[in-house]
Amino acid sequence: MQSEGTSNYSSLQTTLRSSQWHGLTAQFSYAWGHNLDDMTQACCTLPKDSTNLRGDYGNSDYDVRHHFVADAVYNIPGSSHGPQWLSHGWQLNTVMSFRTGFPFTVHAATDTSGTGENTDRGDQIGNAYAGVSHSLVSHSYVQWVNPAAFQNPPQGSFGTMGRNQLTGPGFASVDLSVFKNIPVTERLNAQFRVEMFNIFNRLNLAPPSGYLFGGFGQSTDTIGDYNGAPGIGPGEPFNMQLALKLIF
Repeated sequence: MQSEGTSNYSSLQTTLRSSQWHGLTAQFSYAWGHNLDDMTQACCTLPKDSTNLRGDYGNSDYDVRHHFVADAVYNIPGSSHGPQWLSHGWQLNTVMSFRTGFPFTVHAATDTSGTGENTDRGDQIGNAYAGVSHSLVSHSYVQWVNPAAFQNPPQGSFGTMGRNQLTGPGFASVDLSVFKNIPVTERLNAQFRVEMFNIFNRLNLAPPSGYLFGGFGQSTDTIGDYNGAPGIGPGEPFNMQLALKLIF
């Protein structure tokens, strides 16, 4: 009904490209930035205090401070000895992605402000990361922040914590694939693919729970399951697929 949102983004962005250098085509990109706003999702979200929208000005839901992405394609030179169908047509590919985590908000467990909007925030009373190892607990969750460092605010209060003050788990993944291009006819080619995802089997966690009750500060899933793509999305354990592609 009216324009209320305010946002600000500052960054340093760099890109290095290589095109057909001894059979290698690659691109490396890095961004160092900071994204601030008072509402990232304009629809279906409420501020801490609806009479003070600017009070929610802070890190955007998608604020990522560091992000590095690289991709490369290397056409392996064929040998001049032996059959060409065996040594020619090999292609090596990789995609690498590394970033810091998304921020998250600590929400109160109850409606302490009495507004009925249930968007009150917690009070921080200690070091958010004291005593946490970020390792798996009983193979079921990772305790990302220290629950003892936060408490529910007193009745009649909105809570003292701002929006998106804590940062969740980062993300890192390296994918690798090997292609074999096989000419069949003048207009038909076959391509056999071996594609490997998250080859180092890194555990890429989803954001932790930000509500001050049971399970607060715990990450219980991977980022792929969290985003609705279990088994095939980003952040899943190492997996591999074989494929045959016909190109005509």
